[in-house]
Amino acid sequence: MKRIWMKAAALFVGLASCGPLSEGRSGAQLRDLATQFIAARAASASATDTAQGSGLTRAVIEETPGNLMRLTILAIDATDVLGEGGRNGTKVTWLSREGFSFTFDEGLLVASRRTGDDLMGADVSSAKRSLRGGGTHLRVHDYLDGLDQIQQVTFRCEAVVVGQETITIFERSYRTSVIDETCSSEDLEFKNTYWRDGTGVVWQSRQWISERIGYLSYQRL
Repeated sequence: MKRIWMKAAALFVGLASCGPLSEGRSGAQLRDLATQFIAARAASASATDTAQGSGLTRAVIEETPGNLMRLTILAIDATDVLGEGGRNGTKVTWLSREGFSFTFDEGLLVASRRTGDDLMGADVSSAKRSLRGGGTHLRVHDYLDGLDQIQQVTFRCEAVVVGQETITIFERSYRTSVIDETCSSEDLEFKNTYWRDGTGVVWQSRQWISERIGYLSYQRL
């Protein structure tokens, strides 16, 4: 994957602020993931990196080549800035310098890597249609079971436009529709929220990854 963002990546390593979307919680089941984040950052970040990273501004964002995303794993309140690593049709993969990656299809999470309980893949074709104005749909998520075999989970979902909101992300404002997507299977349920503008760009969201890891939030920068 093309890493056009790497030149400026050192500016952002070590960001730790939770941001307006974060609803952090802790749990013993997430110790391994927390250890991965801490070890990766300790291996790659210097004191200078951390000091510069804390000064993220609109000017710094504009000077950085490539697109950026600010992403938080909410359960451990770990935040980093990711760069766009590659595109495949409507799917965009975002990378951290430490090797964590998240793939979104028109703003909807379809895969994660290195979180400790990854979403291996997802069919969100019907969900994308529902987000345009509300409706019911199915989602199919792929996870690895204890034998490293793919296990598919089907969710029945409903998307509802719950309001309009103007959001500000590092000095830029966007008029958005706020859409709640509520999903359930036989054993699991979750609710995603999207802030989507009139052109279809999801500037901000809170989305479920897996039962063990819980939710992420992101803002497009």
